[in-house]
Amino acid sequence: MTEVRKTVADNFIAGHGLEIGAFASPLPVPDAARVTYVDKYNLEDLDANHKVAGLSLGDFGVDLSTVIRPDIVDDGECLAKVGDYSQDFVIANHVLEHFEDPIRGFRNMLRVLKHGGILYLSLPEMRHSFDSVRQPTPFEHLQRDYEEGPAWSRDSAYAEFAKIFAANGMDKGLFPRHSGAALKQFENEVAQELNAADYSIHFHAWTMEGMVDMFSRIKPLYRLAYETRLILKNKEEVIFIFEKAVPHIA
Repeated sequence: MTEVRKTVADNFIAGHGLEIGAFASPLPVPDAARVTYVDKYNLEDLDANHKVAGLSLGDFGVDLSTVIRPDIVDDGECLAKVGDYSQDFVIANHVLEHFEDPIRGFRNMLRVLKHGGILYLSLPEMRHSFDSVRQPTPFEHLQRDYEEGPAWSRDSAYAEFAKIFAANGMDKGLFPRHSGAALKQFENEVAQELNAADYSIHFHAWTMEGMVDMFSRIKPLYRLAYETRLILKNKEEVIFIFEKAVPHIA
């Protein structure tokens, strides 16, 4: 999977740009490219902000020494610290599904790109991840998150994720197995803990077909100026390359 990512990057990434949420898997880019790393948390705060049900990132096999230290601490959905038309490229691998409002996040990625700039974006194909037990996020859900704000779906998103978290955690022996009322109580406690911590879960999940549908619909609906340069299935993910275009003025 990494080799395919690198090949795509070698063909499209140049200049100075951002990578959002690189975590421990930064995209390999050409030697001449310069990357500024953006993440929501300082490295020192990362583990404290990712504790749930008494477990830390280390309990999930994350070696904090391998995590990229962000140059800019900022919410990748907003990119409030990044100027308009300032970047040659933006990289976001397995990031958009963590945004409560993916359309807003996508628009802000486009906002900070120069005309002709490249958005390198990949998304996990839900049928090949723990999201496989979920229903795909319908476009109408995304549209409502954008137009009304995502608060309406927040509680249900954490409740759904808590069920997946509990099932996977019990299967892996990370905590005792529960059933019946005890399981329901545990799931509720986890959901409340995740919500209170503003935990970065998978708020949304897509099949490849759903991803393509989403990007094809938001472009005319919100008059977004970009061209799709590549759509590539890469094992458990789908890579998209978008090029920011000059808006058409009628």
